[in-house]
Amino acid sequence: MTGKKTSKKLSNLMEQGASDGVFPGGVLLVSIKGSIRHHTAHGKLSLQPDGHLVTRETIFDLASLTKPLATTTLILDMIQRGNISLSDSIQKYIPDIQNAGSNEISIQHLLEHSSGLVAWRPYFEELAAAFGGKHIATIRGRDAIRKIVAAEDLSKPAGRHAVYSDLGFILLDWVIELIESKPTDVLFTQRIARPLGLEDLFFVDLKNSRKAQKARKGRVFAATERCPWRGRTLSGEVHDDNTYAMGGVSGQAGLFGTAHAVHGLARAWLDAYSGRPAVFDKALVRRFWRRSDVAGSDRALGFDTPALKDSQAGRHFGGRSVGHIGFTGTSLWIDPEREIVVVLLTNRVHPKRSNEAIKLFRPQLHNLAVEVFEK
Repeated sequence: MTGKKTSKKLSNLMEQGASDGVFPGGVLLVSIKGSIRHHTAHGKLSLQPDGHLVTRETIFDLASLTKPLATTTLILDMIQRGNISLSDSIQKYIPDIQNAGSNEISIQHLLEHSSGLVAWRPYFEELAAAFGGKHIATIRGRDAIRKIVAAEDLSKPAGRHAVYSDLGFILLDWVIELIESKPTDVLFTQRIARPLGLEDLFFVDLKNSRKAQKARKGRVFAATERCPWRGRTLSGEVHDDNTYAMGGVSGQAGLFGTAHAVHGLARAWLDAYSGRPAVFDKALVRRFWRRSDVAGSDRALGFDTPALKDSQAGRHFGGRSVGHIGFTGTSLWIDPEREIVVVLLTNRVHPKRSNEAIKLFRPQLHNLAVEVFEK
């Protein structure tokens, strides 16, 4: 499905990506200075079984785009409201946290991935072994994983090294819920998605079957992996294993959405950065988008910045650019100086996560997206 505002070169590259097996299906959206210049859909919802064609309204599992779009945005909102500070120790909110050295971990450390926590652990396996699978995707399962994370020792002192960590965003999700006394999925809808008119940016809470059914109703999802341990092809069910074990809602993953909705939230951040009327504070947004002072880091607060070498953003995004990628094949990159936004949503993990062709495809796409509109 295509719209009037398209680039034939970009459409051809996306079609090639689908036909070459980089991903079964995808949607690409490019905007410049607030004007959507390209918005097209390509490929299929699934290959096993053979699915319908992707449209611009297709819902994708956004994976780690959850970190900047949901968790980081909520923290920004809470700072604006005076409910939290970047310098706050997480022990202020989780007093029984047992990490050695955890008294030195601040909210800022978690956002910029300098907490000293390791990158990832297969907590879903530990949970399944401990309870025989009984508490997977339940409140008890979520709480069990939170407690395990809280007991993790730091691999490095806080604030000195950058290590991308899912664990830090599991803790941020917990902090948000403790302060606001609401689940983060509910809070995100009430504070962010609904006020901005972004109904197609949401979580699917698997802990509550009625909520999950309501979230899926009337929506078409791109399939993700044929999950070996769940024994089914995933659709409208979070792909991330630990987030699934926690019930579908976490600070690290779980957000679903369309390219248009992702762009809408990106624009809200960009409007604030540029000083236009916005729901977010300009100074705070600029602080969040500043590259970390941690030596060797290419992180900002909740966002990535283009790596100095072999960046997934390609070679044209400027030094003040921010973005993020998601494991399922999603990405968002924003150049605030030129006001370029590129949203790429795919289901490259379908039917298997071992397909990593997108690592070469994505920089090529971003290079072309800038080149065709900046001649």
